Amino acid sequence: MAYIVKIFTIDLILCVIFQKFALPLGGEESQIAMAFVIHVTCLGLLARKNLVYISPLAMTGYGLLVGITAILHIFCTFVGFSFGSLALFWVVSALYLFRVRLDWDAYKVLIGNFIAVGTAAACLVYFDWLTQFAHLGMFNLEIHMPEKIVYLHYNYVQPLHWGSPWMKPNAIFFLEASHISQFISLTIVAELCLFRRIKRLAFLFPALFLTYGGTGMLVLFGSLPFLINRLPARLVMAGVLVVPLALGGILASGAADSILKRTTEFDTRGSSGNIRFVRPAEAVRDAVAGNDVDLFFGKGAGAMPKGVSAGGASFAWAPYAKVFVEYGFIAFVVWVFFMGTAMFGRGVPFVISWAAFLQYNFMNGSLNVPLHTVYNIILAAGITIVAARPAATQPFPSLLAFKDILWQTRPSEPGPSRP
Repeated sequence: MAYIVKIFTIDLILCVIFQKFALPLGGEESQIAMAFVIHVTCLGLLARKNLVYISPLAMTGYGLLVGITAILHIFCTFVGFSFGSLALFWVVSALYLFRVRLDWDAYKVLIGNFIAVGTAAACLVYFDWLTQFAHLGMFNLEIHMPEKIVYLHYNYVQPLHWGSPWMKPNAIFFLEASHISQFISLTIVAELCLFRRIKRLAFLFPALFLTYGGTGMLVLFGSLPFLINRLPARLVMAGVLVVPLALGGILASGAADSILKRTTEFDTRGSSGNIRFVRPAEAVRDAVAGNDVDLFFGKGAGAMPKGVSAGGASFAWAPYAKVFVEYGFIAFVVWVFFMGTAMFGRGVPFVISWAAFLQYNFMNGSLNVPLHTVYNIILAAGITIVAARPAATQPFPSLLAFKDILWQTRPSEPGPSRP
């Protein structure tokens, strides 16, 4: 278990650092994400020691998914069918087959390491703002990379709003401001679920706000209903007291104007909010209202390539919309079953699974983006807890410092348990 924690921690760190990197495959836009190569390599290291397994239920769901989509593409004539898109769907989905067994203490160390990486990412958010306030600009890693290995189709640098001199922080390594926002929100959910350290939360919450990424805040707010019953009353009360102070700070800083502008995006064609939430839902609605063949059997793999906003920026479709439209209702039902059995259960706290599921399916176009699959696997989909969890009121051990994450294998001794 110590080896599994080390490998998954290294997997996470490398995928975060190299998420802007891709290996070119020959074509003008043909490339493979470095995160995929890193994760498969780490799975290979675990398989070498016979530490991964495939459950019969996962294999059944995956077999049905591959079988149905293959049959659809053999017997149906799709205009513009892309075998490459279909094969990528199969390959990325296959990553959800592989699982490891951890006891509760080892799982807490792994999630603690995830939180440590999220805290380091939050430091980089503060760093991005510090360099901007110092009139040094924001460091952009991609302009220092060879053009051929830059992961394509992401808006690495974005102004707070049109014409603003201030850029949204991308924490140097992250694909977009929304991605660092979502990563910090997953970190906060995990911290609230397992450790609840006030100083850590006081460091993470401002960083989340300073990303100006609405999707991260939505992940957090969407997870709160499942967190409330896990939080001690004193922490809930502290939150109630802090919220008015935070709102006052927002109003005083003038940041409220930027936030209000974001709330009007849903009705604005081509805006981030409209692209991320409204257009995928419209695509599903159009498929339901269309002909029955497309509804049940889909329009074919590759029928929904990356879209282009009114401003010329490319965007990927939300996973649920892409599966529904390209592969049809029948395959969509099987995919939901496969993803549901991968993400939930097996001893992983529901709220952690839910936050990852929410981020993956609704907050960005990540169906075939390996990076988000790695997050899902490390947090929930790749884990089976083999020992009983302690009672919800039992105190959790604190994590050692970030410098120890690569070699720390056991949590510090927990305090005395309470009934």
